[in-house]
Amino acid sequence: MTRRYTILRDVAVSMRDGISLATDVYIPDGGGRFPALLQRTPYDKSAAWGGQYIAGMEIVRALDAGFAVVIQDTRGRYASQGAFEPFVHEADDGADTVAWISAQDFSNSKVASYGASYVGATQMLLAMRGTEGHFAMAPFLTTGDYHDHWTYRGGALQLGFVYLWITEAFGPVDVEIRKLPAEHPARDTLKELLIDPLSAMERLPVLAEDMVILAPYLKDWLGNPTPDRWWPAISPLTRVNKIRTPALHIAGFNDIFVDGSLRNYEVLRHDGATSDIRDGQYLIAGPWSHGNISDWQGDQWLGYGAAAEELNLTELQLRFFSAILDGQRPDLARVTYFTSGINEWRTADEWPPSGNVTPLYLAESRSLAPGPEETAGADGYESNTLEAVPTVGGASFLPGLFMGDNSGPKEQSMVEARDDVLVYRSAALHSPLDITGMVTLELWASSSATDCDWTARLVDVDQAGRAIGIVDGILRARYRHGVQATPLTPDRPERFTVELGHVSHVFGAGHRIGLQIASSNFPRFDRNPQQMIDPVTAKAEDFVVAQQTVFRGGDRPSRLMLPVIG
Repeated sequence: MTRRYTILRDVAVSMRDGISLATDVYIPDGGGRFPALLQRTPYDKSAAWGGQYIAGMEIVRALDAGFAVVIQDTRGRYASQGAFEPFVHEADDGADTVAWISAQDFSNSKVASYGASYVGATQMLLAMRGTEGHFAMAPFLTTGDYHDHWTYRGGALQLGFVYLWITEAFGPVDVEIRKLPAEHPARDTLKELLIDPLSAMERLPVLAEDMVILAPYLKDWLGNPTPDRWWPAISPLTRVNKIRTPALHIAGFNDIFVDGSLRNYEVLRHDGATSDIRDGQYLIAGPWSHGNISDWQGDQWLGYGAAAEELNLTELQLRFFSAILDGQRPDLARVTYFTSGINEWRTADEWPPSGNVTPLYLAESRSLAPGPEETAGADGYESNTLEAVPTVGGASFLPGLFMGDNSGPKEQSMVEARDDVLVYRSAALHSPLDITGMVTLELWASSSATDCDWTARLVDVDQAGRAIGIVDGILRARYRHGVQATPLTPDRPERFTVELGHVSHVFGAGHRIGLQIASSNFPRFDRNPQQMIDPVTAKAEDFVVAQQTVFRGGDRPSRLMLPVIG
């Protein structure tokens, strides 16, 4: 049955400090009290792209299923009052909004939340309050750690994401909301970013005064490069014992937040406050990138079934919410995930599925071998990060975002032709190799510098020699022991662990497994000056050239660790 519905536009919902947030309410006609679906967004509540497409939720279908829908502009955004400070007010504002919904005549006092990216963050921050009436959530393409899986990764700043987020999502609206005059320097900075964002990302220092004026929150973000200061106050995963909300976690393997999405699931599934909360966690992991949930990712078409539309995320979310509302177990697999290479959806009882971690060792002639060499060897390169290795694909957040032009599985010949990238290959596979889970590199290496980055990328090389990137990661060496920045001793070999990230992929028979090792991946990550200077305040003259050595065999057996299943 198709319902008629009523729309209430720009309802002023008062927060505990008197600020009013503009809220649109969609109510099924016919009277009665309904459960409500809540989306709190900084991206304009009236925009269908953010409100429906990238959220995987069709509003009319939710209304037909008997839900009211509430979409709110977050504090300091679009029609809402106040000043926008990312993450800072979302827990309280979310709790106040749930309380307001519960008090309305159309509400049965049950509120579920949904939405992607920052809208997923508003859900996780709401959940950490243990808010009464917040009965379920579906955080999509997001994370619950806004240091390690949002702003930084492996200790390096996710520069491309930070700059493009300011450029596309926040800057244009903020300069108007803040009523900055036409001649204000922040407007000139924004214009530069909008005209040529990739060139703007090359600016040094990264933390320039005009960027702070344009985006004041950068001072906190970039002034706190380790997770031990400032960040814990806004991290839901530090308050997992407070979270009382069953969740359908929706991740994308080519999304910048994929490891954060999967960590959300794993932490709540294993460390949730009660057995019911632990049992109420479900996971869907598709092949998607941020802003692109279609069947085309990077250089590859993954088949019609890869698209979120084909998976029918609206139906899956509504089914999940309805079951939780009724006190039932959802009719969903615990884990549903997409495997590239064979382009199939699979199910599992847990994430990651059970398997064996299988090593491939770096060996002579730039090969990857199943066992370590007895004889020690080494390979080297010169790293000049002012002429950095360019970002080509991966879980990036660069211009072309909504088409996936610069993310996902991309051909790697341009990168592999460089002198500052080490390239290794396995022998051709006799049979398919199925990997699902976290890929890591145990790297024995040294640098002539006091700091550097180690980057690594897993590559699928087909019978014709075409190399496609699968997953990649980074480690900033100064943070190899944790939050305390520790310089390298020049030319002293050490063992480093580089997390490339989570993936599910099948290497076909006849294909080769490839590995790239370098010391930059720009502009996805900021450039390391390769000495113990703060990278975000470093100027061009602060950068030094480093001689990098990667060891193999003997008592320094560098190896790629693959999560093999099947």
